[in-house]
Amino acid sequence: MYDAIIIGARCAGSPLGMLMARSGHRVLVVDRATFPSDALSTHAVTGDAPERIARWGLWETVTARTAPTQGTRFGVQGQVFDIPGVSVSPRRTVLDKILVDAAREAGAEVREGFSVSKLLRDDAGAVCGIEGRGSDGETVTERARIVIGADGRNSMVAKEVAPEEYNALPGITCGYYSYFEGYPHDNRIEVHFGDGLACFVFPTSDGQVCLGTEHRDSDWEALRADTEGEVARSFERLGLGEAYARAKRVEEWRGVLRPAGYFRKPFGPGWALVGDAGYLKDPILGQGINDAFRDAELLANALHAAWKGETPLEVALGGYQQARDGASGGVYALNHEFSKLAVTPGHVQMLIAGIEMMKQQAAAG
Repeated sequence: MYDAIIIGARCAGSPLGMLMARSGHRVLVVDRATFPSDALSTHAVTGDAPERIARWGLWETVTARTAPTQGTRFGVQGQVFDIPGVSVSPRRTVLDKILVDAAREAGAEVREGFSVSKLLRDDAGAVCGIEGRGSDGETVTERARIVIGADGRNSMVAKEVAPEEYNALPGITCGYYSYFEGYPHDNRIEVHFGDGLACFVFPTSDGQVCLGTEHRDSDWEALRADTEGEVARSFERLGLGEAYARAKRVEEWRGVLRPAGYFRKPFGPGWALVGDAGYLKDPILGQGINDAFRDAELLANALHAAWKGETPLEVALGGYQQARDGASGGVYALNHEFSKLAVTPGHVQMLIAGIEMMKQQAAAG
């Protein structure tokens, strides 16, 4: 029997498994994917997330293939705002493999190519394990003190336990991105806003640059019909056409119609949720990976405290929810304002003020 079974091995699940294993707990992490593999995702690791990676002992590994960037530039209505700070924007094929390997090296058992078919429950109805099929095709059952869904916005754990959802906001944007060579940049993340439009530049792994656009959802069909032309025209509209024309696309386009945002109650009898399984917002400010790392650490600390006998499990998990929601609420609302794609300099100034406040809170402990 395991202390924890974690379903999903990407930016929330693997760090959670790593941290719990480092604390001496017996952990099983499963994922239907095999790694390295890609995922639709933002790329930015900003704010305090680089510090977390360094604290976990993974900074040198991450930056071996993805050069760190210096700051983030926002362009709005002809004004430029530069936010200082070291960041890194690895491809998910790179980052997720590093995280999976780190969980395994910490002592967690990791099963790739494993599909979970259902949750097991005890006589009282509490979740107590999983049934699934490994890469060999054999159906197996595994049991644990807690089963954690780190399996994204379409979480099967969330579907089975049906947690309360709250603070829902509609998805109102769509976007496309791909990978390019030859785009001139000055080693920083860039996000440029226009009326109903945003263009982003992420220097990423192996010398490539991730370029893409975000639009209002009413533009979805036009984007799908002529992605190449629409993206090029978007960069041109925001004064980036010359730079875009010098770049060569080296992979296929990836597009997504943004889903609704939500908070889900992240725990119940025998189960918990982390990452996008428990909380989802528009990706326009690129905070998803940062939040996944933070919440993995919050949940790992809560479970460790409960199992050491420092606090009852229900209280510890309630504290996890409170900390997650407290850290996320302001960013969640601001993300939604930015996703309306009517961004003004005032919005960026609010963002900068919020970043400074988070830094002060982190410094205060």
